[in-house]
Amino acid sequence: MLNNIEKKYLTDLEVARLAIDIEERGYEFYTKASEKFSNDEKMRKFFDDMAKEELIHKSRFEELYNKLLDEKKGDDSLYFDIEASIYLTLLYNTSVFPSKDAVDEVLEKINKFEDAVELAIRAEKDSIIFYDEIVKDAKFDSTKKVAITLLNEEIKHFIDLSNMIKAI
Repeated sequence: MLNNIEKKYLTDLEVARLAIDIEERGYEFYTKASEKFSNDEKMRKFFDDMAKEELIHKSRFEELYNKLLDEKKGDDSLYFDIEASIYLTLLYNTSVFPSKDAVDEVLEKINKFEDAVELAIRAEKDSIIFYDEIVKDAKFDSTKKVAITLLNEEIKHFIDLSNMIKAI
């Protein structure tokens, strides 16, 4: 599988773009899950709340992306190292949250609320690992600060989802 991964050095800007996409995937998943489980008010509200938080995360990474774009124009001197770049690319490519194109197909196969929550737990774990790697390897403090904030929020999501499973 590693042979199929392009060995490319990523910049903080490119990593922010990947993070925006991950948050978009989360938003799509939680929105569609809310629709699928709309007959249960508690479950619908839970997924709606999770979707709103994903939008907040996305906007934070968009702000970071635009800030980096303005501040770092033409500055490609501070790339992530190749191992970190490959690892981040793999984490992004294997994210549990399905792409926008696949979310309907994935949710079609899920019939129980518990299964949707378990998939979300795995996806949030992936996000935690992704953001932790950004914190370790980002070259710009602004990237690290945003990643730390969102890492903590993803941990909260993971705990909320885990508590939801226990409550069912």
